[in-house]
Amino acid sequence: GDVFVADNGRKLGFGIIGCGVIADFHANALFELSADAEIVGVADVNYDAAEKFANRHRIRAYPDVAALLADKAVDVVCICTPSGYHADVVKQAAEAGKHIVVEKPMAITTEQLDAIVRCCEANGVMLTSIAQSRFSRSVIRTKNAVEEGLLGHIVTADIYMKYFRSQEYYDSGSWRGTKRLDGGGALMNQGIHGVDLLLYLAGPVKRVYARAKTLARKIEVEDTLSAVVDFASGAIGVIQATTSVYPGYPRRLEINGERGSIALEENSISKWDIYSGSHEDIVVQPAAFSSASTPTAISLDGHTRQLADMIRAVKTGARPAIDVYEGRKPVDLILAIYRSAEEGRPIDL
Repeated sequence: GDVFVADNGRKLGFGIIGCGVIADFHANALFELSADAEIVGVADVNYDAAEKFANRHRIRAYPDVAALLADKAVDVVCICTPSGYHADVVKQAAEAGKHIVVEKPMAITTEQLDAIVRCCEANGVMLTSIAQSRFSRSVIRTKNAVEEGLLGHIVTADIYMKYFRSQEYYDSGSWRGTKRLDGGGALMNQGIHGVDLLLYLAGPVKRVYARAKTLARKIEVEDTLSAVVDFASGAIGVIQATTSVYPGYPRRLEINGERGSIALEENSISKWDIYSGSHEDIVVQPAAFSSASTPTAISLDGHTRQLADMIRAVKTGARPAIDVYEGRKPVDLILAIYRSAEEGRPIDL
């Protein structure tokens, strides 16, 4: 259907649904974008939590999600609920004609992903799935280097995510570490940004073989996983994710070609070795933000840039950079990896 385009002159009204840890990132990013956006209010299944959040950010608390979605002042909603609820809330929002920003992972089953794509298409609404790391300057630089062929033919592309999450972290929310609402463990919850970056930089994957275990935490899902991936380009790679190692380390992404290699530590370039006659000076900076051991230690920049991209999309009718189709790619890969681990065999995508 036709995509509704907002009048350029006015600010877009945002509603936040779910007010856990990540909702603060959305609220703070939207305050930075106050020239083009305003937060109308917040709704949560727990009204007290919504009221506390609303008072802290000086916005309105709606009695429930239906009331927020019924408000004409809300153009776009940010869905910050536990992962397993995303699909249901997306459906309600799309049917109410709201554009949608949804936290990662977009959904946690193939059925939910398909349903999200269908209801966005049917209701002519735009959706962006949060992948804030893609908006970091170092990632953009790396993407450009790969696209321009500076690394030559890509040989290996790997991501190592060796994080630490305590048992208390999992116990802090009844949904955490559950199959039904978290959808998975180290890979689906903590690792999805890394998986998304790997796909973004090294291209689609055609085959995976994985092993997953729960070695250190009392949870229903994996806390340790290793996968070998075959990229469509011919390159091969490793995806490693854990939440069970002390003290936890910054995420490492390495992409190696026959003519050069680049490594990222979190969202900073840690190696830039490109074969050429001249020698380009690159300032290598240590990772400023690492969510290796603190879930909230992520830079606000990425959320701000991604929300700015969504505001531009809604106002112009252009597609957001990470739309509903792009948003499902890392989840489709993670689901294939889980299937491989369960069935003990390689899975073709």
